[in-house]
Amino acid sequence: MKFRGQTIDGQPAARWDQVHKACSKHARFIIEVRKYDEAREISLQQMAFLHAVVIPLFVDYTGDSPQYWQNKLKLECGSKWFKVETVTVGKHSYTIIPSKTKLSVNDFSEWYQNISDFGDSIDCPVPPPDPNWRINQQQETEG
Repeated sequence: MKFRGQTIDGQPAARWDQVHKACSKHARFIIEVRKYDEAREISLQQMAFLHAVVIPLFVDYTGDSPQYWQNKLKLECGSKWFKVETVTVGKHSYTIIPSKTKLSVNDFSEWYQNISDFGDSIDCPVPPPDPNWRINQQQETEG
């Protein structure tokens, strides 16, 4: 669980009572404090939307696994960023598709447009990016 806050006059601001309450539910936990990085936050939101909305859409459409679609979308729509590499360790060779976490916000947006175009080409329309997808998804499940 991650906690967010802002500093006030150089002092950390957080609801430590709520932090303690949440942490006490677990035998072990880690509290991470890091400098706020807007690009990183946007990137994390983009990845979450991809994994929670877009990939399941393709999985439901074809019945293939999420891992299949993650790799397919990298290779089919992101060859500009995801160059397949072969690594040899001893007598064994492994094919590696690079991680998408290295994409910038702009690169991800361009890749997402390619994914949307691909979805249209196979008659599986992909929804536009929605910054409120978590709230909308939660409201759908609740009511």
